[in-house]
Amino acid sequence: MNIKKLISAVLVPVMLFTGCNGGNEDAQTADADPAEVVSAVLAEVPISSAVEKGTNDVETYYVDVDIAELDSAAFSLCGSGALPDEIAVLKFKTADAAKAAEAGLQSKLDSRIEVFTDYTPDEMYKLDTAKVYSTGNYAVYIALSDNDRAKAIVDEKLKG
Repeated sequence: MNIKKLISAVLVPVMLFTGCNGGNEDAQTADADPAEVVSAVLAEVPISSAVEKGTNDVETYYVDVDIAELDSAAFSLCGSGALPDEIAVLKFKTADAAKAAEAGLQSKLDSRIEVFTDYTPDEMYKLDTAKVYSTGNYAVYIALSDNDRAKAIVDEKLKG
């Protein structure tokens, strides 16, 4: 048996049993509680006057998101409305539903940009660098003072 066949014979089963997925990030998404993910972010990237919301509030704040496919959600935003700070982690029943929710979250971001451009121009950096994306069954909206750090925390929690 040559060395290539030997390596293949050893590595293929190891890859299968350890969860190597050939680059499909969605396959490695953890089953995380959205509230715990949001709390972890807020511990490092706080929101002034934060108000925390849950699954029952999604329809009010994210009107372009299909809540029929929603499993659970947590989000936090500036309670006074004076700042654009907001983070949302929405868990859906399927990855396709999470991917579809991105458009609704992008619509939310677009409307926030429109409102805050003249209202608080000094806060626009939060919206200009905002993150809207999906991974596995989760759709995420981040508009905070440190969006890169917040995204890193979310990704760490969702990747397990």
